[in-house]
Amino acid sequence: MRNDKHQRGAPTAPRRFWILGAGRFGRLAAERIARHVADPAITVVDRRPAAFADDRVKTVCADAVAWLAATLDRRSAVEMIIPAIPVHVAADWMKIRLLGKKELCAIDIPDGLLARIPHPVRGKPGQAFASHADFICPDNCPEPQDRCTHTGQPRPTDLFRLLADLDVDEIYPIVLRSRQLLPGVGGLTPGDLWAALDTVCRLERGRIMVATACRCHAVLDLIGLAACSGAALAGRSGSVC
Repeated sequence: MRNDKHQRGAPTAPRRFWILGAGRFGRLAAERIARHVADPAITVVDRRPAAFADDRVKTVCADAVAWLAATLDRRSAVEMIIPAIPVHVAADWMKIRLLGKKELCAIDIPDGLLARIPHPVRGKPGQAFASHADFICPDNCPEPQDRCTHTGQPRPTDLFRLLADLDVDEIYPIVLRSRQLLPGVGGLTPGDLWAALDTVCRLERGRIMVATACRCHAVLDLIGLAACSGAALAGRSGSVC
């Protein structure tokens, strides 16, 4: 994951979607997919009951990340997972999957790392946001490769590439690309999630940066990593590592 800036190829014409969150952006994603994708299978997960007029949209009332951790396996019938909740889904999913197998703790992001990313904003401890934009982007941006939709100016280096290239204080970057499906709708492939998890499983200890990024925006978590003790692993089964 570290050196593959393109990562795995996106699925051709995906039709099976899990949308995490039924708020404004989750509903926009469901509506746009239903309008533009032929014969889609859409599941929307939110901790509050939600209803959609389109009967092709199934709903699940559950905590979205906990549901993802319990439901997603390597054979799941889903081709794109669309985060539409205000948490870093990839990092939080990984922490649940590795509970009792790896010790993961948030680490304060050093100023030197923040200085290397555009328009950084600190979030909760160990988390930051980055963006090439210093304005509010339109929610239907098609993410063109060469120029910014809003300004018309040449686009800077894709943020998922920039983060994957970071070499700061022995921090290992694991970058998942948020792939554009439709204007304003992007998501993760299950293959990229599993590849990221497999990468962490191969590491014994150190500092990792788990980031989710599209061309323009990113969220990243800086995490300290160590293997759990033998006592912590005793009696556990089904390890992903």
